[in-house]
Amino acid sequence: MAKLIIKFEDVVIDQVVLKQGDMSIGRRPGSDIVLDNLSVSGNHASLFTIGEDSFIQDLNSTNGTFVNNKKISKHHLINGDAVGIGKHSLLYVNENAALPGGDSLAKTVIITPLKHEEAAHPASPPAATPTAAPAAAVRDNRQGAIFVLSGASSGKRIELTKAVTNLGRAGKMAATISRNVRGAYILTPGSEADRPVLNGKPVALRGEELKNGDIIEIAGSRMQFHLK
Repeated sequence: MAKLIIKFEDVVIDQVVLKQGDMSIGRRPGSDIVLDNLSVSGNHASLFTIGEDSFIQDLNSTNGTFVNNKKISKHHLINGDAVGIGKHSLLYVNENAALPGGDSLAKTVIITPLKHEEAAHPASPPAATPTAAPAAAVRDNRQGAIFVLSGASSGKRIELTKAVTNLGRAGKMAATISRNVRGAYILTPGSEADRPVLNGKPVALRGEELKNGDIIEIAGSRMQFHLK
């Protein structure tokens, strides 16, 4: 479980266990982590935690956000990182956190929504069986997103707002994520030869429904599916 040890002028003043999803950092009352000092902007930075991975992003603060004395706009935290915000130091502690990036990962991963004309012919989602869902099933209106955990786009969150989202390298569609009439998100391989991996297993050619927290490995990158 990840946590932040908060220091003010080198004196420990608090410890905060990080929850899954978004957390706000700032001087403004109501922030998830309140740092009461004039050097801190009202809405200074945000934290996003998914699984064992945490990312911090500066929100155009006046004095900036630093990790290990280096100014950042976004950073994938690893165990022992020291986040500097004004006169506060926030030590990130998580011995289970994976190292970001890595030389074995692809460097040319592209994750972009399909253009309108491409979306007109999306990969077909799996056909519904008579027992898959009742005719009067309530549509799931939760919004899906994927969060890139490793690779060149590490730390990037892509909201799945399009009917079809294309995943893959430049010039090669490795998979698609489409949404069916029930509101479910379906991951479908782009080809049989190079199928994406879902929770450690190759995705079926007919496609598979994504569940909150699913881990997807595709085109050399690792990402997690998130419903909110």
